[in-house]
Order: sequence, then structure tokens, then C-alpha cells
Amino acid sequence: MIRIERVHKTFRGRDGAAVEALRDVSLAVADGEFVAIVGASGCGKSTLLRLVAGLVPPTDGRVVLAGSEVTAPRAETAMVFQAPTLLPWADVLRNVTFPLRLMHRTAPDTEDEARALLATAGLAGFEARLPRELSGGMQQRVAICRALLQQPQVLLMDEPFGALDALTREEMSLELLRLWAARRMAVLFVTHSIPEAVLLADRVIVMSPRPGRVVDVIAVDLPRPRSFEQEGSDEFQRCTRRIRSHIFGERNARAA
Repeated sequence: MIRIERVHKTFRGRDGAAVEALRDVSLAVADGEFVAIVGASGCGKSTLLRLVAGLVPPTDGRVVLAGSEVTAPRAETAMVFQAPTLLPWADVLRNVTFPLRLMHRTAPDTEDEARALLATAGLAGFEARLPRELSGGMQQRVAICRALLQQPQVLLMDEPFGALDALTREEMSLELLRLWAARRMAVLFVTHSIPEAVLLADRVIVMSPRPGRVVDVIAVDLPRPRSFEQEGSDEFQRCTRRIRSHIFGERNARAA
């Protein structure tokens, strides 16, 4: 579904100096696969998502989605950011349907589908509420429903739970897995949390400090559906140790 082929990305700073964000990054994501990306702050994780989304072009290399090169934002792709970015004056239902209305892609049953999706996310009865009337976790569920209503082939998620408290973050992780299992699109998920990456993903991509390069690809051999009880398993511990060894070094990984 996604092919990233020898991608480089360099930005120009305010002083005109070149800042190399990504260097020679190649990876592939299959249809229906859940792939997490981890690495130190500033290693280019978010930049990589924006390249796949068509929001910025690569300096070199190319991104291919469903067989064609990405040169601009595509209808097959939806993105969820760390902040829910909801319209403060619109109720939940209108927030969820907004992108389809903006793209003139609504159908007679669009609102019914939105209501069904909100119910699946535990938000039945909140359709007429404004964002300020919702908790942070509920707002993020609305943002995820908004993305899923577009029926994307690819869902890009840039630290979507980073601003949530620990308990809400755990709840949202399981909620995301449940929604993804029902629709099974390809997911590229950026996170700073190593346990979160292992819990959610089929594979975890580990990136080096800037300029970001792929230093390891770790297959997570845990059965689905996933649960927090699996965090005590040998496989879960193996994956987290291997990721930490890249990010913190062998000695610090053992201490962690």
C-alpha cells in the first residue's frame, strides 16, 4: 500500500542553513498492516508522515501510494494529529462529517455512517455536543472517527495520544485497535512510547537521531486481539529491549 523509496528530506532554516531531516529512508507498509515508528525527538518521524500525506515533497527519492507516486494530498489518505483540531463552533456530528462536506463527497447515508462510527467509539448521545463539552480523550475519539469516516486506505497518526493522561492514553490505545480491527486500513503510527508501539503494531520501525534513517525493523509476534496483559510476555519484553537498545544503547536499555 505504501512504498517509501530512498527518501531524503532537507529543509532550509531561517538563516538559510540546510537541515537534513531524513536520509535514505526506505520502507513498505502492506494493506491492512499497522506499523509504528519510534525514535528520538527530531529524528524526522513527523516529517516522514507528512511526506506520505503529500503535505511536503521529498528532496530526493519518492513515496508511492497504491501504485502511484504521491505529489499532493490524496483522498485515500487521512491524518490524525496530536491535537484533535476540531472546529470549536461545530458539534460532534458536523466535525466528523466536515472533511467529506469540504471535499463534496457526502452521500445520503453519510450522517448515518457518522452516527454509527461515533457509537462504535462510545460516543453515542454526544453528536450534538460542542468540543469544549468533551474530555480530551473524547475529543481525540471524534478526530479518529472523522478520519475513519473518509474510509481511507491509509491512516497516518502523528502522536495522537501524546497530550492525554496515562489512563486515557491506555484506554485510547485499545479503542484504536478495536476501530482498526473493524476496518483494517494500513496505519502508520508515530509515537514516543516504546510500550505503546509494541502493543499496537505488527512491526515497529526504529529511526536514528537526525538525520533520520531506518536502523531496525522489528516484527511483533503477539497474537491479536491485543491486551495490556501481554506486556508481561517474553515477546513483548524482547521487542521493547531491542528498541531501547537502539535508542538508549545496550547498557541503558538493560537498566530501563
